Amino acid sequence: MINVLLTQLSKLFRELLNYPRTVLVLILAVSVTAGYFTRDFTFDASPDTLVVQGDPNLATYLEMQDLFGGDDFLVFAYSPTEVDMFDRKSLATLAALQSEVADIAGVEKVSSILDAPLVASPPVSLEKMSSEFRTLRDESVDLALARTELTQSPLFRNYLISEDGEASVIKIDLERDERLSSLRGRRDRLRSAQAADPVELDEVESAYKDARRDYVESRQELIDEVRKIRSKYLNGAEIYISGVPMIAADMVEFVKSDLVVFGSLVMVLIVLLLIFFFRRFRWVVLPLLISGVSILITTGILAFAGKPVTVVSSNFIALLAIICISFSIHLIVRYRELLTDDPQINHRDLVINTMESKFAPCLYTGLTTMLAFGAMLASRIVPVEDFGWMMCLGIVISFFVTYTLFPAALLVLGKGVPSSTLGNRIELTRLLSRLCVHHSKKVLAVSLLIVLIAAGGLTRVSFDNRFVDYFAEETDIYAGMVYIDQHLGGTLPFDIYLDLGEYEGYEGDEADPFAAPTEETWPERYWFTRDRIETVAAVHEKLVAHAETGKVLSISTLERLARQFNDGEPLSNLEMAYALGQLPAGVREQLVEPYAKPKAGYANINARIKESGPRFSRTELIEDIRNYATGDLGLEADRVIVTGMMVLFDDMLKQLADSQRQTLLYVVLATFVMFALLLRSPLLALLALIPNVIAAATVIAVMGYANIPLDMMTITIAAICIGIGVDDAIHYSHRFKAECRDDKTVAQAVEAAHRTIGRAMYFTSTIIIGGFSILTFSNFLPTVYFGSLTALAMLLALLANLTLLPSLLIRFYRKP
Repeated sequence: MINVLLTQLSKLFRELLNYPRTVLVLILAVSVTAGYFTRDFTFDASPDTLVVQGDPNLATYLEMQDLFGGDDFLVFAYSPTEVDMFDRKSLATLAALQSEVADIAGVEKVSSILDAPLVASPPVSLEKMSSEFRTLRDESVDLALARTELTQSPLFRNYLISEDGEASVIKIDLERDERLSSLRGRRDRLRSAQAADPVELDEVESAYKDARRDYVESRQELIDEVRKIRSKYLNGAEIYISGVPMIAADMVEFVKSDLVVFGSLVMVLIVLLLIFFFRRFRWVVLPLLISGVSILITTGILAFAGKPVTVVSSNFIALLAIICISFSIHLIVRYRELLTDDPQINHRDLVINTMESKFAPCLYTGLTTMLAFGAMLASRIVPVEDFGWMMCLGIVISFFVTYTLFPAALLVLGKGVPSSTLGNRIELTRLLSRLCVHHSKKVLAVSLLIVLIAAGGLTRVSFDNRFVDYFAEETDIYAGMVYIDQHLGGTLPFDIYLDLGEYEGYEGDEADPFAAPTEETWPERYWFTRDRIETVAAVHEKLVAHAETGKVLSISTLERLARQFNDGEPLSNLEMAYALGQLPAGVREQLVEPYAKPKAGYANINARIKESGPRFSRTELIEDIRNYATGDLGLEADRVIVTGMMVLFDDMLKQLADSQRQTLLYVVLATFVMFALLLRSPLLALLALIPNVIAAATVIAVMGYANIPLDMMTITIAAICIGIGVDDAIHYSHRFKAECRDDKTVAQAVEAAHRTIGRAMYFTSTIIIGGFSILTFSNFLPTVYFGSLTALAMLLALLANLTLLPSLLIRFYRKP
C-alpha cells in the first residue's frame, strides 16, 4: 500500500512538471490569498493557555472565581526614593497614581493603604468604628501612628505595605468579561452533553473564539496603558508591576519581539551560510522562497481558522523554516551531483531524476517528523496540542510546496552550471568517515559510555518550573516579581477553600441584643463562629509554616485584628458577631467578603507564593495542605478545595510529564515502523533508530545535569530531536542502501554515503545549529533554552548519524 501511495504521488508531481508556469501562478495565488488572511493572525496572552483543558481542578477554579473572584489582578509596588512613604507628598503621589489607574477601561477596583481603615491612629472604640474610623486620605490622621498600625497589622503588613514601611501596593482588580465567561460555560456544557446539537456547538465555539480574541486584545491594551501610567511616575520612585495577567502578557510580548529581532538575524545568517555553501544566487533564493511560501500559507490557514498562537506554538515558524530548508538542501545537493556527473543531461530529466531520487526519503522524513509532533496531541494542554497539529499541518504544506515550487522554478530558470566545488571534501565528514571505518569499536564503546552518563542525567530531570525563571534578570517583569516576593509577600496566588456549612439564619435567644438583627446589620455575621474560625486558623497557620509561602489572609486574620478590642483575647461567637456588625459595608466588602461567603458556606484562605526563593515542590505543598485538612482536622475531602493558578500550573506540568511518558514509546515504535517500510529491513531500521534515541536522551540528560526543568517549550526538544534528527538517519540509510547495491562493501558504502549525503547533512545541520544559536541572546529564558537545546540536539543528531550509525552498520549489517 505504501509503495502504491508513493507511486501515485510521484506520478502526480511528474504530471505537474508539464505545466511549471501554471504551477508557479497557482502557488502565487494561494500565497496572496493566505497573505490576506494573515492580518487576523494573533497571539494569545491569556492565562488560560497555561492550564490543562478538561482538568477537574480548572472547573473548580472557575466555580470559585464566580464566587470569590480570581487571580485577575495586577499589582503595583510603589516605593518613593526621595521622601518617606508616609510623607504627605508621597501619599499624594500614590493617590494620583491610584486615581489614574482606576480610570483605565477594564479596571474594576483599585485599592491601596490609602483605603485601609485605621482604628488605632488614634484609637477608635468598637462602638464608634462604623462612623469614626479614618484612612490615610484624612488630613487629621497621625502619620507616625498610621505607619506603626499598618506595618504591624496582621492584615495589611506584607499585603498593602512592606514591614519596613518603605513600599506600598496598589492592587488593581480587573473587570471580568461576563460574555466570555458565559460563552465558555455554554461551550463546556455542550461539549459534555451526549446529545448536543452540533450546529449550536459550532455557533458557540465560533462566538467564544471571537470573544476570546476581543478579550486578549483589550487585556493587552489595558496592560499597555498601565505601563504608560507607571512610566509617568518613575521620577522619584521605584515602581514595579506583577500579576498573573502581566506574566502571561509579557511571555507573549517577549516571543513576538524575538520573532522580529532574532527572526531577522536568523534569516541573515541562513542567507550567509547558503551563499558560503553553494555560491549560486538561485540556491540562496529558492530555499528562502520555499520557506517563506510554506510559512505564509500555514499562518494564513491558522488565521482563517481563528487559531491564535501562544508562547509554545510560536516556535512552529522557526521549525517550519528548518524543515523547508532541509528539504531544499537535500534536493539542491542531489541536483548538483547529477548535473556534475552528466553535464549534458536534458534539464527536464535532470529535474525529474532529482525529485524522484529524493522523493521517498523526503516523504518519510516528513511522515516521521509528523509522528513525533503528532504525539503532542494527547497532552490535553492547549498550547502543546496546538503546537503539535500546527507542525503537522505545516509539514504537509512544506512538502507539497517544496515538491511543486522547487522543480517548477528550476524548469523556468533553466539548467544550472555544474558545481566547481562539489568535489571538495568536507573535512569533518572525511574525518568521521575514517573514524567509523577504522575505529568502529571505539565509537561504540564511547557511545555506550555516553548512554550510561545520560542515564544519570535523566534521573535528575525536573518539572519544577517557576514563572520568575522564565525572564532574564535585567527585565522589568523579573525585577517586579523579585521585589514583590522580597518586600510584599509573594507573587503567585494560591487558595484553599473550606466548605464549613451554609448560613441558615440565627436562632439564638430572642432576649439577646444580637438575636434579631436587621438587614442593615448583616445577619450573616452569625455564621462566623468560634469553631469555624479555629478551623480556618489551623489551615492558615499550616500554610504560614511553609517557607515558600508569603502573605496569607483569611477570616482568622480579621479575628486576630479584632482582638485588640478585646484585650488581646479570642472573641466568642457573640463578640465576633457584634464586631462584624459594627463594620461599615465598604469596610466589610474590603476585609471580610473576599475571605468568606456565609450563604455558600465557604471560607477562603488566600496565600501568595514566593517564586524567587529556594526551589520547592508544588505537588508536595498542595498534598501537605490537603492531607492536613482532611487528616489532622478531619474535614471531608470534598469539603477541601485547593486551587489557584499555582495548582493549575502544577497540573499542567504533571500532565506534560504523563503525556510524554505515554507517547515516548509510541513515537519510537512508530518511527521504527517508518524506517522499516522505507528501508525494507528491520535490522537496518533498528540500527538507524538507535543513534537518534541516544541523541534525544542525551539532550534531556544535559537538561537534568544543568538543572533546566522541562516546561511547555523545552518538553518539545525530545520530539524535535527524534522528529527532525531522524531525517538525517533516513537520508543516510537510504543513500547507504543505494551505495550497497553498487557492489561496494559495507565500509565502502559508508565512505560513499559520508562523501555524498554527508555533505547535505552537514549543510542542513550547520544552518540549523547556527540559526537556533542566535536565540540564546533572548531575554525570555524559555526561548534561550529552546534555541540552545535545539542547536545541541541537531549537533548530537548529526554526530550520532555520522559516527554511531555507520559504526553500527559496519559491525552488524550484512549485505543480503
